[in-house]
Amino acid sequence: MVRTKQDVERLEAELNRIHASIDISSEELFNDRIKGIWKRLKTSSGNEQLKNMPLDSLLTLEKGLPVHILMHNGLQTVKDIAEQTPQEWMQLDGIGEQTAQRIYQAVAKIKASVYEQATPRVNPDDISDEDMNLLESIYKKWHLLKLVEEMQNKFKEYYQETISDIEMAKKQKGFFWALFQPKEEKEQIRSAFANLNKSKHQKELEQIKKKLDYMLDFEVSKEELRKHFETENAFYYTEIEKATDFDSKNISESLPQEVVEAVNRYPLDTKGLDITLRNYQIFGAKYALQYKKTLLGDEMGLGKTIQALAILNHLKQKKQGHAVIVCPLSVVANWKRELEQRSDLQTFVFHGSNRAEHFKAWQEETGVLITTFELAGHLLPFEKEQSLDALIVDEAHYVKNPNAKRSQNVYYLTDKAEYVLFMSGTPLENSIEEMKQLISVLQPEIANSLTKEMHLLHPQAFRKAIAPVYLRRNRQDVLNELPDLEIIPEWVRFGEEEEKFYQQAVKGEQVMAMRRAGWQGGTPDKSPKLEKLLEICANAKKNGHKVLVFSYFKDVIETISKNLKGRRHRTITGDVSNHKRQEIIDAFTADEAGAVLVSQITAGGVGLNIQAANVVILCEPQWKPSMEEQAISRAFRMGQSRNVVVYRLLTEDSIDVAMLEVLGEKSDLFNLFIRETDTATRILDEQEQEEEEASIQKKVLELEKERFLQIVG
Repeated sequence: MVRTKQDVERLEAELNRIHASIDISSEELFNDRIKGIWKRLKTSSGNEQLKNMPLDSLLTLEKGLPVHILMHNGLQTVKDIAEQTPQEWMQLDGIGEQTAQRIYQAVAKIKASVYEQATPRVNPDDISDEDMNLLESIYKKWHLLKLVEEMQNKFKEYYQETISDIEMAKKQKGFFWALFQPKEEKEQIRSAFANLNKSKHQKELEQIKKKLDYMLDFEVSKEELRKHFETENAFYYTEIEKATDFDSKNISESLPQEVVEAVNRYPLDTKGLDITLRNYQIFGAKYALQYKKTLLGDEMGLGKTIQALAILNHLKQKKQGHAVIVCPLSVVANWKRELEQRSDLQTFVFHGSNRAEHFKAWQEETGVLITTFELAGHLLPFEKEQSLDALIVDEAHYVKNPNAKRSQNVYYLTDKAEYVLFMSGTPLENSIEEMKQLISVLQPEIANSLTKEMHLLHPQAFRKAIAPVYLRRNRQDVLNELPDLEIIPEWVRFGEEEEKFYQQAVKGEQVMAMRRAGWQGGTPDKSPKLEKLLEICANAKKNGHKVLVFSYFKDVIETISKNLKGRRHRTITGDVSNHKRQEIIDAFTADEAGAVLVSQITAGGVGLNIQAANVVILCEPQWKPSMEEQAISRAFRMGQSRNVVVYRLLTEDSIDVAMLEVLGEKSDLFNLFIRETDTATRILDEQEQEEEEASIQKKVLELEKERFLQIVG
């Protein structure tokens, strides 16, 4: 109860304390804390790099430095001399003042470069105390800021309702001086005390104090933090970007400055979007909105879907809410799930027996209609009064052949829509004509200006020409926190029965049988490949990891699944419905360490996110390197917190050797292209793919038969 002037002053002091405590938990202060920890981690990371940098690295900056003198005195790395002064070096025989200054300047340049570029990465399997402080600060910011905002509003409301009574109650006088107060003022003072003691105000203040105590005493366990970081890895690095104003220099460096400035000025509305966008994703969404009809060629794993959601959400906020997504059937369920989880956009699926009802509902309301390439033609023709605000085409390379019916259907929708985003993350070889075809559908005037000669002889002019229509970023350009990727070839021999099977397959020129001969033993004691796979899975479980296994062949998957019985494992093949695939992946994500997901590479290698696993096993080489890249990208993508290890299971003296030999040059070109090209992309038609694959198979078979005949005589 508030009875005296002293009580009122104590109440006022308490309110000032509450107000100050709430302000201490502001977003700005959380960000300052995150920024400070990140700076210390960058310094630690830089120091580790300096420890691994030999002293002769100085010679790359300054020729003729007496590095041998420093090394003779027990100094081996740049870190050993990083904190020393020129005066200390001058104590060594053979180093004068001028030389000492040259050493100092060279060291200073190296330190500045290393510290600036150092990018700390939190390893969930080896989290330092400083790492934990960083995760805790981000977690508390995420968990408490909404509560802080709520408390600020409650406190403001309480304060505004009581401040006038507090000020009036403070005018209470002692008995003697009260004799001289006007009667009206005394009544106002009594009324102020009565108001302050109202049950409503008492309860409000008690609730504020309880919430403040909760906020100030809030703690999160290390194990809970670790688990949250593993599942929400991308969120943590997004918060770091926001707090540190980090912006990868490669997000847009290949674009002309005028394009970058125009995109950055675009006001993106993210209200209603339940995800924090990375800086490069914000840029991608703004880019598509600024230029209206564009091709987003980001490498797999960078969140093209999220950027598309940001575009659709923005348009909805601007009352442009009719959109269509055209995608492969295998990812329809994934699109629906992402839309419903990440936004409040209404979704309709134009597939299955109820598609007519969904289409009608979409026409009458606003929202996103998701359909497949095969069914896109059933949306035509649009009614004249029906508007189409946006069209998203996932895996847009499916529509590069202008003669294909599905291409013509998508082209029609492209013409009807005000905003169009073609998405294709498949890394492809360079083909100007095919690139021109896709661009001609989006912005024909740009396509008409492109020539092979421009691309070959004037690459800078080519990049500038396509800048308003084509945007591509690679993982290493924008995901500085991405863990390491290690690819390990595991060579084994055939089992005795497998070798006989293989010999018969070679004689019969049965390429598919040759490719899966290494699994014919059926049990680990008869199949070295299977034995190695089970060994990898066992080691993964011991180390707390999950495993993804990919094979092209169903019978190989059946063999593996049979031998995994007794262990937690799940399977995906082409026979599994698309909706069921997502359910399997969700269950696998929730499984404990040691779980294995065995998938047909054509079913689980495209469009699905499986970063719960960080060990990948490829059961046999594929004809197209891009197929293996897609499979690896299911795990090695944004949100992956652990290093990813890929095991390629290969059999000695088999078709595997010939395949790698023939595909080696193609694979090298493939890697060069996906890492360095800024131009778009070549995707073979089905017929071209079949012709190319048949040609490779023929060459591989000839090589292997020749080798085999030399051995058997």
